[in-house]
Amino acid sequence: MRKKWNRIKEFIKLFRLDMIFMILGLYFLLCVSIYLIMRLEGMPVPFWDVVVFNLLTVTGNDYVFVDSPWARIIGVFMLIFAMFGLSSITGYVSSAFVARRLNPERGVKKMQGMKNHIIICGWKNDLKGLIQGILRKNRNLSVSDIILINNMDEVKMQALRDDDELKGLNYLRGDFTEEQTLMKANTKYASKVLIVGESQDNLDDELVDSRVFVCALLISKMNPSCHICAEIKTERYKNYLESQHCAEVVFVEGYTRYILSTSTNYSGMSKVMSSFLDDGDGISVQIAPIDDSWVGKSFGELFNWYKKEQNILLLGVLENMGVEKELKHQILSEAQKSTNYGEIIQNLKSVKTMETNRPHLNPGDDYILGKNMGAIILGVEI
Repeated sequence: MRKKWNRIKEFIKLFRLDMIFMILGLYFLLCVSIYLIMRLEGMPVPFWDVVVFNLLTVTGNDYVFVDSPWARIIGVFMLIFAMFGLSSITGYVSSAFVARRLNPERGVKKMQGMKNHIIICGWKNDLKGLIQGILRKNRNLSVSDIILINNMDEVKMQALRDDDELKGLNYLRGDFTEEQTLMKANTKYASKVLIVGESQDNLDDELVDSRVFVCALLISKMNPSCHICAEIKTERYKNYLESQHCAEVVFVEGYTRYILSTSTNYSGMSKVMSSFLDDGDGISVQIAPIDDSWVGKSFGELFNWYKKEQNILLLGVLENMGVEKELKHQILSEAQKSTNYGEIIQNLKSVKTMETNRPHLNPGDDYILGKNMGAIILGVEI
């Protein structure tokens, strides 16, 4: 309740009440002057009639002239006051509402209260299409759950935010390689962060990737359980990010190279890859968590279940699915519950060599399913 009252007081300050009261005081001073002159001239007019008549003048109605020359002179001042005084008051009031709407601190306070949101660091020329794709893949997500962080031209960003399909999009202007900026976006409680770097002609690929690398390190330190996806352009920084166990490293050049090289040998490969990635028909490669009830059963059984019950093709499994630190903590916690020292030592060894999100395509039917696995499927989007 106290915070709400403080926000109301901050909003009231925007109205410049001191200036408004000064203008109103000048108005009543003029009314009193006119009233006194009219009384001295022998015209017994009630004070409130003077106030009402002059109020009508201020608001644009015809002024009622009196015979007194001094009253007419002050009436001229009243007309001048009508032009500037009233416009000043309306200006202060309207500017207060505009300032409240555009106040960046207000937007930052909203972001600092967000949880389980998605942050996109950087800029791409097709950023709108990227956001729409994220919303299409995450149907329980809304535009207001996304925060953009970049230093792009304000005209471009305003055009993006004014788009009817992106109403409610949050934007934080700043450098995403600075910890303070990430804190303003409440990165500590974000569920996913997508780092796309900056698509600008005057920036070297190495420089762009170095900034992506720094951002990924900061986020992993601030929020170890956050799912980080980083897009990079150079192979060197791909290796750096993988050595730091970044959850998703998208090396665009590598994908492009593969498609180009295989297209020289297989006709139609580019279209096949496009259909895997979803070419608009709603069918694409996806990853679905495997329920614990399947642990200990075979890949063949899961393959048949997907085909018969879901009409979905099971391509393989994703081993150790999830964020590395969370998985290691889970395995170590379970190991501590065991009374078998040999099993504890074996679990500790497996944690050291564990590779998270390891795809295993087309395993044998007798492959036994374990914990923390995902199903790599091809079918209609779930």
